[in-house]
Amino acid sequence: MADGLTAQQRYFFDVNGYLVLDGVLPRRDVEHLDAMVEAQRLMPPGPSIESQRFGDEFLRWDAGFRDLLDHRAVLPALRDLLGAFLRLDHAYGIRMAPRSSGLGLHGGGTPFDPSQYYLHRGGRMYNGLTTVTWSLVDSGPGEGGFGCIPGSHKAEEPLPPEIPGEWVREVPLAAGSVLIFTEALTHCTVPWTAPYERRAVLFKYAPGPLAWSQWKEPPRALWRSLSGQQRRLFQPPAVSPHEPV
Repeated sequence: MADGLTAQQRYFFDVNGYLVLDGVLPRRDVEHLDAMVEAQRLMPPGPSIESQRFGDEFLRWDAGFRDLLDHRAVLPALRDLLGAFLRLDHAYGIRMAPRSSGLGLHGGGTPFDPSQYYLHRGGRMYNGLTTVTWSLVDSGPGEGGFGCIPGSHKAEEPLPPEIPGEWVREVPLAAGSVLIFTEALTHCTVPWTAPYERRAVLFKYAPGPLAWSQWKEPPRALWRSLSGQQRRLFQPPAVSPHEPV
């Protein structure tokens, strides 16, 4: 992955709007991060979306979470998708109890959203807000989690009010694997049916000039713990000046 996406990965992402990188984190690292979440003694997740999320304070819990910001298996792929001037827009974590539902279908190529888009010009992909999901537990076939309508990031028609259920593809994700998708893709959370809590951390990246959420200066304690490359990910949105990552 040091050289970015392979030809197969580029094609798959262009056609489908998402990509899975299997086995990025070894089991011991996944177990460590999961234990860090457990140690926070967060309020149990409920049926509301708000209760199923925790904020970006997880970046201050442990260096292992900060290492995900510019992980060597993911950053080259993000440069392919967003360019060298990418930035971190926001981040949060997800916890879902068994038999919980999440967000329904949202996003899509039409109507055009200048903050969440997908274009292909001159042999290069251009993306707006793009999500990197690190799964801390296994989500096997039929157990729920991420779902999408493949290819909808390029749709020229809006999503109909009702669609056949088989249009939605559930994407299994093993613990330690990474899901990258463009937010232009119509996607959802498939009800979680595994007998344990769903846990994942999500990083939302954007091209340098773009902001989906309001920029906020990182807390001083977090800033001191970041490498120079990681600090460049926290630049405010701008065309210039903006340092490459």
